[in-house]
Amino acid sequence: MLTLAAVCAGAVALPAGVAPAASTRVPACFGAAARDAAHPCKNPALYFSVTPRPDDALLQPSSPCTILPTKAPPSRVCAFGVSKQRAVATIGLLGDSHAPAWRAAVDHLARAQRWRGLTVRRSSCPFSFAQHYVEKAAADACFDWVRASIRFFAHHPEIKTVFIVNSAAYRWKPVRGLDPHAAAVEGYRSALSSLPASVKRIVILRDNPEAAGTTAACVERARSRGWRPDTRCAMPRATALEPDELADAAASMGSDRLRTIDLTRFFCDDALCYPVVGGALVYKDTSHITMTYSATLGPYLLADYRALGLPPTT
Repeated sequence: MLTLAAVCAGAVALPAGVAPAASTRVPACFGAAARDAAHPCKNPALYFSVTPRPDDALLQPSSPCTILPTKAPPSRVCAFGVSKQRAVATIGLLGDSHAPAWRAAVDHLARAQRWRGLTVRRSSCPFSFAQHYVEKAAADACFDWVRASIRFFAHHPEIKTVFIVNSAAYRWKPVRGLDPHAAAVEGYRSALSSLPASVKRIVILRDNPEAAGTTAACVERARSRGWRPDTRCAMPRATALEPDELADAAASMGSDRLRTIDLTRFFCDDALCYPVVGGALVYKDTSHITMTYSATLGPYLLADYRALGLPPTT
């Protein structure tokens, strides 16, 4: 099993195409391990390293997921984690395009727990009944997807645990006297409450900070000039870390089946958020994390999940 100590010691392997250079061997302190406060880890050899390069990151896919045949929406549901035959349980991973971006981390958790995972996602569509600023046809398509996703879980009562992650960067429309933030929270509350009772546990993954439009160019320039890209191209935390209305909605509901995991500490300190951590490029664009960095978050997602003390998923 991939352990925190093993990651920090460089005694583990990541999938091909994720680890630096041609090797799948993980250097000490690579990626999120460099921000592990419980096991402080420094590797000066990674201070000027960037894996993958920003241009290559744009071509990097999300972690593998096998498309399943479906007779009804939502479309392109896909499977990850362990095989159906080996799984002790099936979980859901639900959200917009940030769901597949986080899938490498969730896949690590799923394999450690012997879970099969099913990704249900639609790009640019938050799992919410609030309306964000988008053309009406696109908004209607998103609401159709939310309803289809709810039906999907109702038709799959074997899925007892659902992980949800959405971009926190949506701009929401005010409604019925509610300001945009309050309207967004109410829309998320409505969607979360609509998940069937067969879903016993809903785990919100607090969204990652954002990068600037100039971050990729800054990282490449720093790398080429021998500067440290992590500190040279860091952003103020107050700018990079958007409020997450999904997490706020979960916190406001007081439901026993709702939990939130926040891994912001692996992106930011109290003042800054970093585009490169432990030699791993964090962002493939302004919003989505690379599969490389997502994979290094896996052991910490596993630890935080287990720290919730939830009963076994069966």
